[in-house]
Amino acid sequence: MEFTVLFLAIVVVMLVAWRGRRPLALGLFGALLIACIATYLHHATDTLKLSF
Repeated sequence: MEFTVLFLAIVVVMLVAWRGRRPLALGLFGALLIACIATYLHHATDTLKLSF
């Protein structure tokens, strides 16, 4: 679910950038970049419960 939201946010940022509002697009891109890094770190630091 969160990856779908991130993908839709990327689409919104691209549309805003395409329409020509550069400061807004850069601000949204920065927020989206932070959200993507946070999502990555959330999943990268999960402990895996493996039983061998």
